[in-house]
Amino acid sequence: MSRIITHYFFVQSPWAFFGIRRAIEIAARHNAKIDHRPVKSSEIFKHGGGVPLKQRPVPRQAYRMVELKRWRSYLDIPLNETPEFFPINESLAAGTIIAAKLDGQDVSNLIETIMRDIWVNQRDAASPDVIAAALHHNGLSSDYLELAGDGAVLDTYDAYTEDAKTANIFGVPTYFLGDEMFWGQDRLEFVERALATQD
Repeated sequence: MSRIITHYFFVQSPWAFFGIRRAIEIAARHNAKIDHRPVKSSEIFKHGGGVPLKQRPVPRQAYRMVELKRWRSYLDIPLNETPEFFPINESLAAGTIIAAKLDGQDVSNLIETIMRDIWVNQRDAASPDVIAAALHHNGLSSDYLELAGDGAVLDTYDAYTEDAKTANIFGVPTYFLGDEMFWGQDRLEFVERALATQD
């Protein structure tokens, strides 16, 4: 298996937010790298048979809230399970992340900052001002915000989404080590165990 963790995610996924810091720490412990790949939720849902949150049956919506509170307590993250700005159009945030990544930047902390803005800080991650502040907080140029709609960035966003569909991803976060898929932030222990066998 590869020592690269390929990480497919939606920017506004609370489950991806629950996993991002732990994935970063796991990679660091095992001298692995993370290949962060934001993907389009509408395409992944369509491909994998899922539906957007508001279209799900009431029992599934209710249990989602139970799980959010349960994981919030377990991970000790002050997550607001009903954030003011959710759902959002995440294309600006995803494009900014991809632009920075294509320029060779490590975008791990940028992703975490944007996710925290949504789920903890009650900020609108569809707003250019919020994304600009996230870039500044992580010492990254605001030029990446301007490049979010660049052709190469949009092509990469599409390519990541198509790659995810080819790999039969049906939800996020999904992590890969080589060809082995691990769906959900609650599978990160198995990601770490797989990496440990290579140490």
